[in-house]
Amino acid sequence: MMTVVSRRLIYKFLLDFVYPNRCPICGSFIKWDELLCKNCECKLPFHKKILCEKCGKDKCLDHDSLHFDSIYTLMRYEDICVKAIHQLKDDRQLNFAEYSAKLLGNVLRKNGIAQQADIITSVPMHRSKRRKRGYDQAQKLAHFTAMELGIREDHRLLGRTRDTAEQHTLTAAQRKTHAEDIYYSLAKHADIKGKNILLFDDVYTTGSTLNVCSGLLKKMGAKKVFCAAIATTLLDEKHKE
Repeated sequence: MMTVVSRRLIYKFLLDFVYPNRCPICGSFIKWDELLCKNCECKLPFHKKILCEKCGKDKCLDHDSLHFDSIYTLMRYEDICVKAIHQLKDDRQLNFAEYSAKLLGNVLRKNGIAQQADIITSVPMHRSKRRKRGYDQAQKLAHFTAMELGIREDHRLLGRTRDTAEQHTLTAAQRKTHAEDIYYSLAKHADIKGKNILLFDDVYTTGSTLNVCSGLLKKMGAKKVFCAAIATTLLDEKHKE
């Protein structure tokens, strides 16, 4: 019986004849079954030191204020990683989401999260932006990881009231207020009481968005909420990796 993964591989193989596969970062041609070129992969700023498993930072946040139970990221949000994520958001370069999902899948297995998670979901994008962009990059990351791990997806748990300013344009205090104001639970769509939820976003900066969304999931009855993102910012710039 053909799996979702095998169907996607066949689709990519056939698509390569019409639209040759390219690296999502630099645009160079790559083999049909590759996700990015070796040159760009070597430049990605993967974490070299251990970050806090609870808050995911190099200098701990206030753990008592966190609603999520742990968070995992792959790399620092800087240099070529910033370009890759912007390409993912603005130019539909889904290869980078699929590449990141494979690596996140390995991290989540290694840390025992994949074995505990019952449902995968993502921070919601407002429907007007999703229509304009054509897809939701956090949802795509969650989808590829769900395929990698064989965990059920449900993206009807959380909603967003409106499309507002991009989070990166706001201060930390503004992000917190902003997140509390625009996200809400869609409790009528699913019963997640006692379930462990794996929540995805593309970038983890101050943590306001993931924390608010985790709090909503906990209020809906989730037992634990684990978070995952492609990249994070470091708090201690003097001790940057």
